Amino acid sequence: MEEKNLTQKESLELITKMIRETRSNLEHNGGRIYLLWGYLCLVVSVVIYFLLAKTGDYRVQWLWFAIPLIGYPAMIYLIKKREKRAVTFIGRVIGNIWITIGIAAGLLSLYMLVDYKAFPILFVIAMLISVGVAISGQVIKFTLLMVAGFLGILLSFLLLLVPGLEQILVYAAFPVIMLIIPGHILNAAGRKIKIERNKIEKDYV
Repeated sequence: MEEKNLTQKESLELITKMIRETRSNLEHNGGRIYLLWGYLCLVVSVVIYFLLAKTGDYRVQWLWFAIPLIGYPAMIYLIKKREKRAVTFIGRVIGNIWITIGIAAGLLSLYMLVDYKAFPILFVIAMLISVGVAISGQVIKFTLLMVAGFLGILLSFLLLLVPGLEQILVYAAFPVIMLIIPGHILNAAGRKIKIERNKIEKDYV
């Protein structure tokens, strides 16, 4: 079968369509996943802070691994449960970006078991997540995610300035800025899209 060569205008239109569809998918389905990871990170961070402050037992740090152990199965459940929609090339790119960031964050966390003083782990993880959010926002031209991501990048340097246990409280602010607030906004946008779609279908019938 002969391969069709797209003109520059057709290529731009195709890319624009994929960006629009990816953003629509994110608005329609992404909020719950953002909220899952956001609230999970927030709760675990606060619990670890108070347990460390009360007991001084640094074995409490093992609770950090509750985030992936709870988060990944719950995310898979949400993905299977949500409405099936077409996955665009740009959507797959964003998915691969987050898979890469997740693997890097996991390996860094595991290395901390070997040498927990090797590097400031909370700073590195916060920076990785912030970069992921900022890149996602830029790829789909979504101002909300771009602002949240770059704000997270700037604020992550506070983790290098704040000493001791207070770092955990600063870290707890990151899921609020980058995941929880965008998640609620995405859910609101998704509900609006659903209402408009139902209205169109009702008018059509």
